Amino acid sequence: MRNLILTWTFLFILHLTKEDTSVQKLSAPEKHFLVLMCSDASHVDWSHGLERVIASRRGKQVSYLDQSKHQLLEDGHLSIKDLQESDAGEYYCNRQLVADITVLKGHNFTVPEGTTVYLPCKTSDKMKQRWAFKRTLQSRKEFISTLYKNSTVKKERADPTLRFTHTIDHLTISNLQLQDSGLYLCNNREMAFLTVTTESTEIENSSPDINKYLTVAVLLALCILVMVCVGLLFVTIDWKSRRRRNIRKETEPADIASGLQLQRMSNEGPWMLDTHEDAVSFFLHQSTAKDACSI
Repeated sequence: MRNLILTWTFLFILHLTKEDTSVQKLSAPEKHFLVLMCSDASHVDWSHGLERVIASRRGKQVSYLDQSKHQLLEDGHLSIKDLQESDAGEYYCNRQLVADITVLKGHNFTVPEGTTVYLPCKTSDKMKQRWAFKRTLQSRKEFISTLYKNSTVKKERADPTLRFTHTIDHLTISNLQLQDSGLYLCNNREMAFLTVTTESTEIENSSPDINKYLTVAVLLALCILVMVCVGLLFVTIDWKSRRRRNIRKETEPADIASGLQLQRMSNEGPWMLDTHEDAVSFFLHQSTAKDACSI
């Protein structure tokens, strides 16, 4: 039972701390933009956190908390403009968590493995955008893709899982891998140096909010464990009490029978004594009579 409780507690904590794989983890630089997707187009409530509703649609009626920042698209998707640090966090569509956004600052980005990152191309060349990659500053340049003016994209290196998407606004890298770490250039201009960290590194550098949630989860699990132990204690005490009562009930008839037998013996004792004395007297009388006849 003890091992079962400990196992259940571990699974409970694991369930509370486990990340939802359906939630998009997105990272984009300051002053860039993002588009978040939602399935319901006619009835939509977008919120930044669970309490702060930032955009809402009821049929043709649309309302915003800040229309200069957010825009609802026809399909229910949410466009966030001019990203700032205050825009970071969790975004919910109809109270369902759909995205966790990190706003990147500067040009050296540290991003956890598995995240989707957006790298904008800021150049004056309107003819084409050509993205390249260098694993280190001294490494040889590897071309990723070229976007031409007619929106045609030419892939210049193998991408079997289509993790690299090139648009007019940015280069999107989905499901970041450790080997994606390095310097990214657009039209020979350095755009960002990307450092991809493992999940363990991310946990070590996690924010105080995540640590707070983990602490709450552990405390909740411990409280449940204590409640289960107390319940088992009460069940054990009740079982022992019932067992004592059953034993007492089983022994009571025997005690009553013994008492009745003793009482009967005490009542019959004098009669038995008188009978014995009469028998002795009768025997002596018979013996005396025989002796008299013999004489």
